[in-house]
Amino acid sequence: MRLKNKTLTGVVQPLSYVDKMLRQQGFHRSGGDSMLTYDVVMYDSASSSAYFLRIPTNYTSTTTGKGELNVKLGHPYLEAKFYMNTTSEEVFFIPKAVREAAEHKLAEIADYLSSPSAPS
Repeated sequence: MRLKNKTLTGVVQPLSYVDKMLRQQGFHRSGGDSMLTYDVVMYDSASSSAYFLRIPTNYTSTTTGKGELNVKLGHPYLEAKFYMNTTSEEVFFIPKAVREAAEHKLAEIADYLSSPSAPS
């Protein structure tokens, strides 16, 4: 499920700043050389289900003044974390409380990454 967050999608910042900030927020980095994705697991105790909140990034053609690579954040999305005992026919509904928690987390991240005071 793609989440709407206009203040986060499209933000361009140095990779080291994005990486440090997202790791401080509990995200883990995955992906290869061409595209990095940051994931965090969100657990819903009411349904005993887990979900991935993912933020994809792409390298930009620009660098910082210090020669560091910049990354551009893509559209964040939320998906069910599947386990071995699930079948592909099952329909997964993401509870409203989980969606709202993900949106709040993204808003907090957007505040950090959108600020013009990000380190150069």
